[in-house]
Amino acid sequence: MSKETISDRQGICLIILFISGEALSRKTAPAAGKDLWLAILLAIAVTLLFTLAYARLLSLFYGKDLFDILECLFGKFFGKLIGLLFAGYVFYTGAWVLRDFSEFPVTVSIPETPRIVLAIFMIALCIWIVKEGLETLSRWATLFVLLDAPLPSLAILLLIEQMDLNNIQPVLYEGIEPVIHGAFQAFSFPFAETVVFVMVLSSLKSKASCYKIYIKGLLLGGMLIAGVSLAEILVLGPHWYSALFFPNHAAASIIDAGEALQRLEMIAIIATITSTFVKISVYLLATCNGIAKIFNLKDYKLLVFPVGLMMCNITLFGDESIIDLFKMLEDVWPYFAFPFQVVLPLAILIIAEISQRRSGSMKEADEG
Repeated sequence: MSKETISDRQGICLIILFISGEALSRKTAPAAGKDLWLAILLAIAVTLLFTLAYARLLSLFYGKDLFDILECLFGKFFGKLIGLLFAGYVFYTGAWVLRDFSEFPVTVSIPETPRIVLAIFMIALCIWIVKEGLETLSRWATLFVLLDAPLPSLAILLLIEQMDLNNIQPVLYEGIEPVIHGAFQAFSFPFAETVVFVMVLSSLKSKASCYKIYIKGLLLGGMLIAGVSLAEILVLGPHWYSALFFPNHAAASIIDAGEALQRLEMIAIIATITSTFVKISVYLLATCNGIAKIFNLKDYKLLVFPVGLMMCNITLFGDESIIDLFKMLEDVWPYFAFPFQVVLPLAILIIAEISQRRSGSMKEADEG
C-alpha cells in the first residue's frame, strides 16, 4: 500500500462517519429496550479501552499496519495466515454492510427498486474512491461530517416537542442484564468495528496521532449515536422503537416544522447514505490492502474492482428476509466478530509488548 499521510482531523472524521454508518438508520443496543442510552454509554466506555489497545499497536509499530505487524511478530507463514483471517473478516463484514444498506432505501421509500441496483450504485462509488486512495477518502469524510453531524442534531432539536420522558422511565426497571446485553450489541456494532483502522492507518503524522484519532473519533461518533438513539426512543417509545427496522427514518418523518420545511426524513436518508459510503469504502480498502500484503502484490489498487464486485455478489447470495437479516445481525454477528475485535487484537498486542521488551533488553545487554 502506498504511503498516504492523512491529518489527525481527517482521521477523526473518518472514524466519526465509520461509526455512525448504518447506526444512524438501524437500532443500536435494541436488547436494552428503554435503557438503550445507558447501554450505548457503557459500550462507549468499554470500547475506549480497546481503542487504546488498537492505538498502542499502531504506536509500537509506527508506519506499519496490522498485516505488516503480523509478519514482524509471527513470521511470513503464520503472519500471512492470521492476516488472511482478518482480510476475510473485513471482506465479509463489508459485504454485509452493503447488504444492510441496500435494504434501507427499499424499505423506507422505494420498495419496487431491486436491491442489486442500489448495491451496484454504492459499490461503484466505493470502488472509485478507494482507487483514488486513502487521502481522497479522508477529504470526502471531512466534507461529509459537515452534513452528517449538524443534520441529525437539527432533527433532534425539531423533535423536542414530540419527546416524552416517560418512554425511558423508570430507569433499569428490568434490571442490569438487558443493559449489559445491549452494551455488548453496541460494542460489536458499531464501536469495536473500528479495529479495521489498524489495517489502513499506517501513515500518520506521529505516534500520538493514533491515540488522538481513535479517542476523539470514538467519543464524537459515540455521542452522535447516543443522542440520535435517545431521541428516537423518546419520540417513538420502546414498543415502536423495537418494532421498526429503521427508527431514525420513522422519527424524522414525525417532524412538523410547518409548510416551509417538508419531508425532513430526507435528513436520515442523506446521513445514512454518506456515512455508509465511507464505511464500505474503509472495509473495501482494508480488504484490498490485506490481500496485497499477503500475496506480495505491489499495489492494492489492482484488486479494488474485482474485490468490490465480489462484495456486491455476496449481497445477492443472501436470500434472508429483512426480519431474518436483522435477527442475525443482532443475535449472531456480535459473537462472530468478537474474536477479531477483542481476542486476536489483545493477543497480538500482548505478544508485541513482550517482543518489544525483549528487544529492548537485548539492546541494553549489547550496549553493556
